Amino acid sequence: MYCPKCSQQQVSEDLRYCSRCGFPLTGVALVVENDGLIPQLAAKDAPRRRGKIMKESLVLTLACWMLVLLGTATWDWGGTFESVAKVGSLIFFVLGLIGLLRFVYAFLFVKEGPAIAEPAFPIAAPRTALPSPQDVPLSDYPQRKRTREMIPRGSVTENTTRLLDEE
Repeated sequence: MYCPKCSQQQVSEDLRYCSRCGFPLTGVALVVENDGLIPQLAAKDAPRRRGKIMKESLVLTLACWMLVLLGTATWDWGGTFESVAKVGSLIFFVLGLIGLLRFVYAFLFVKEGPAIAEPAFPIAAPRTALPSPQDVPLSDYPQRKRTREMIPRGSVTENTTRLLDEE
């Protein structure tokens, strides 16, 4: 495999970074394995949108409150079923309230728009140290321009020695 940035041939297919320029090669290997295509994210990883959240919340709220109405109709049946109906009605009322709050949150704060996908390639960790001298040859660094702004004068000791010799 060749590095797409500097065209350096890599010694091994298992390298994570280019040995010359340090370009992360994990994403390149992923594209090569999939015949040049970037694999799509799974459906479970895709972010949920406003409309979907609002629809789920509305269904949850309506279903829970229908169960609350059914439970309150059975309160005067008596016996243990009455206490179970009261506790169930309270629980489903709270769940319906949670669904309603979720609906309002999605309506006010969740933005509708295209799903934002995570990057297909892992983000490279920042380097903590300079590469070893064997990684980047000296010939790859740009040469400094000669501007002649400063003229080398020689060392101070040579100038002093020359002045002492004249005397």
